[in-house]
Amino acid sequence: MVTMFGSDSLLERAHALIWGPAIDELPFWQRSLYLAARIGWAVVRDLLSGTLSLRAMSLVYTTLLSLVPALAIAFAIFRAFGFDAYLETMVADFLAPLGDEGDAITRQMMEFVQRVNVNILGTVGFAFLLYMVISLINKVEAAFNAIWRVEASRSFARQFTEIVSMSVLGPLLVLSVFGIMAGALSNSYLGGLAEYDAVRYVIEQSSRLLPYAILIASFGFIYVMIPNTRVTLAAAAVGATVAGIAWGAAGWTFATFVVKSAQYVAIYSAFATLVFFMIWLYAAWLILLGGCAIAFYYQNRAYLSPYAGVSLLTLRQLDRMSVQALVLVHEAFDKGQTPWTADTLAKRLHVPMEAMGEISGALCEAGLLTYSTGTPSRMVPGRPATRTSISDVFAAIRAYRYARAVAEETLAHEPRVEAFFTALADQENRLAGETTIASLIAAEEEKRDTAVSGKT
Repeated sequence: MVTMFGSDSLLERAHALIWGPAIDELPFWQRSLYLAARIGWAVVRDLLSGTLSLRAMSLVYTTLLSLVPALAIAFAIFRAFGFDAYLETMVADFLAPLGDEGDAITRQMMEFVQRVNVNILGTVGFAFLLYMVISLINKVEAAFNAIWRVEASRSFARQFTEIVSMSVLGPLLVLSVFGIMAGALSNSYLGGLAEYDAVRYVIEQSSRLLPYAILIASFGFIYVMIPNTRVTLAAAAVGATVAGIAWGAAGWTFATFVVKSAQYVAIYSAFATLVFFMIWLYAAWLILLGGCAIAFYYQNRAYLSPYAGVSLLTLRQLDRMSVQALVLVHEAFDKGQTPWTADTLAKRLHVPMEAMGEISGALCEAGLLTYSTGTPSRMVPGRPATRTSISDVFAAIRAYRYARAVAEETLAHEPRVEAFFTALADQENRLAGETTIASLIAAEEEKRDTAVSGKT
């Protein structure tokens, strides 16, 4: 029996309090509180289930391997613009919560970066360093796409150009803002205003808040750019604000922990710096992914649920939704309409994005569907409608869902049962094999034309 103050009872009470009320009729401020609580519940659930933490650990490992080559490339780009001195400052700011260990790591990394010489490394060595950077880019986009339930990834060319341009233009924009502010304060008129106590107080407080504002803006920029789907500015702003606040709190907490961790230094000795660095990298990635999850749930509130996962479609439902999806994709293509995205098609079919991912994955693997380049990726037919039979769709779905099924020859075979299912399969194959996507579209258009002519 659960006690009145037991953990199960508290969890059930929290569940009833957060998920029980229908919030549509509540005032705005109450609706906002309930929405924040439900998003927090969903994100914490994802953290506890390991969905986000496993990806964060994977990114920590990849970051350790690609950190020096990535900094070397960034150092070369910044040096071309004359901002190479600021790169060390940004690295030092990122590692500031580590205290003295952060300063030591910054110096060592910059020494490694300056020693990277392509002529000495050779073709194979440089190719390995470049592969490490590409691997980090791929893993970051894969993690963000997984949070946003996006199956299709950008092509490598788009990944490289967009993320490299983001890593170059972002810091340059930040440096430009600092330069404009410094120039404004050096202006004689504005400098004179700074002599007043009230103006000076505002400037001092703004200077303290400016790093957090830049951090939040950077997070928002990342949340909009990296996922291969359309992210609204409101969702990115909410996720970035929470992530920025969590980053500041985590930095202060971690700095306090490092200061008071003399016993850990004694235990790990020379490895203490590496241990602290890895823990901080893990916390940083976890915060970044957590903010991305908040942005996703804010924009896609249909996914807010107290339970992990979603209800799966039955095989018959999956067959029907797959055929309907192909019909809509072919109709949009034939009529020159805007192609469907996975998100818009999932909303049109009223299916969860996980189910839409299974449908699109099966159809793409069978060559019945493909994705166009661009952001977001859009669905286009992979085969003409006249050459796409319903039996092809059924075969694609079964091959995708039951890829690891038990081999048929290993199962027992009862002749009477086999005869029935053979006849059933023959009937299905006869009907499904004779019907194509083109015939379904033509039947609907003929029905529509008949209805129009009947009215006239």
